[in-house]
Amino acid sequence: MTAGVNKISLWIMAARPRTLTAGASPVIIGAAAAYDTGLLIIWVSVFALLSCMLLQIGTNLANDYFDAVNGIDDENRLGPVRVTQTGLIAPHRVKQAFIICFVGAAVFGLPLVAWGGFTILAIGILSILFAYLYTGGPFPMAYMGMGEVLAFIFFGLVATGGVYYLNSHDVTLSVMIAGAGPGFIAAFLMGVNNLRDIHTDRAAGKKTLAVMLGEHAARRFVAGLLVASLCIPPLYLVFNPGQPMVLLASLGIVPFVPRFLKVFTAPIDAGFNLILAAAGKYLLVYALLFAAGVLA
Repeated sequence: MTAGVNKISLWIMAARPRTLTAGASPVIIGAAAAYDTGLLIIWVSVFALLSCMLLQIGTNLANDYFDAVNGIDDENRLGPVRVTQTGLIAPHRVKQAFIICFVGAAVFGLPLVAWGGFTILAIGILSILFAYLYTGGPFPMAYMGMGEVLAFIFFGLVATGGVYYLNSHDVTLSVMIAGAGPGFIAAFLMGVNNLRDIHTDRAAGKKTLAVMLGEHAARRFVAGLLVASLCIPPLYLVFNPGQPMVLLASLGIVPFVPRFLKVFTAPIDAGFNLILAAAGKYLLVYALLFAAGVLA
């Protein structure tokens, strides 16, 4: 019994639950925007959420697997324990798990394709493809400074706009602006992760954006992503003056400010894991407050 529980806890750790808000948050905002226009379809939004969550988990597991087999992770890693690199779970098991997650995302996506047509098919194929190519394939995109860009696009614009499109068969400028909020925070989360790993990534030849920019510029860039997320609610309000409560989303950062300020000055060590945890919480708080503002 204990061995079974321990195995489950290892898989939960490998799924990196603190990052899963990146998959849920844009769906929350997209669904809220659809509800505001009277177009929300519950089953569509639930299936989109399940597909996004499986895609996020699959990406995390693929990252765990490919960073180990590519020699990126080693005993000097500062981040949470990686199950492949440490041998806690056999590599082939981790590979099977991320494939199952991608297949599961596709299974939940099939009814959405039937409902939303070619646009949703294209989004689904690209989402799974880039989830794999992030650290897999002959030219891993995470190793070429594309991590933050992909996070912004897929966990911001694509997910939010896609959920709204599924409900309404339309996409508006306002919805895409709304999607930029969780996109910037997801990119911030990715940027903090890469800043934490800058020294080990450089040594392993992994060219993240942090490695390319250098530590000082990377700190400023990451902070800029956070500031950009705060600008989205006021910008959204310009196009939707009847929804002033969305500004509460910007205030959601207040409890996390002391932790985020450490991005500028804290030494590059395991303490950055606490900033990452705060970023995941802020992303969910931001999404809930923004959605509440849209519905108010």
